[in-house]
Amino acid sequence: MTTEMCPYLHPRGSAREALAAYRRALGGAEPVVTTYGSLGMDDPGVRDMVANAVLRTDLGGPLMVSDLPPGADEPAGVACLFGDDEGALRAAWDVLAEGAEVFAPLEPSPWGSLFGSLRDRWGVSWLVDVDGAAAAG
Repeated sequence: MTTEMCPYLHPRGSAREALAAYRRALGGAEPVVTTYGSLGMDDPGVRDMVANAVLRTDLGGPLMVSDLPPGADEPAGVACLFGDDEGALRAAWDVLAEGAEVFAPLEPSPWGSLFGSLRDRWGVSWLVDVDGAAAAG
């Protein structure tokens, strides 16, 4: 039996739109999506919203995403991408940075790795860290 831990994000706006971008950034198969309507919520305002979605990414474990129903107030979330595949992490950064507020560009850090942080256009914060040994090589 295995155990996994993953980020659970609540992008502001459209979870489906965010999922499409996250899939472009992180790879993976089509996400498994459950709507509020499929759970018995018949309110037209939430029926088609994403109650839960799981994206099994190519860059690591799963990523879970949902729309928050109107009136819910939870943080959008924080996700961290790290590893030694500089090409894959730079490509993910480029997609995540589209329309984002970049706090620290992806560049060499004092601790020896490439590091960047941003808040994407759905309010989710991302930290990207390319292992120091790989970044130096």
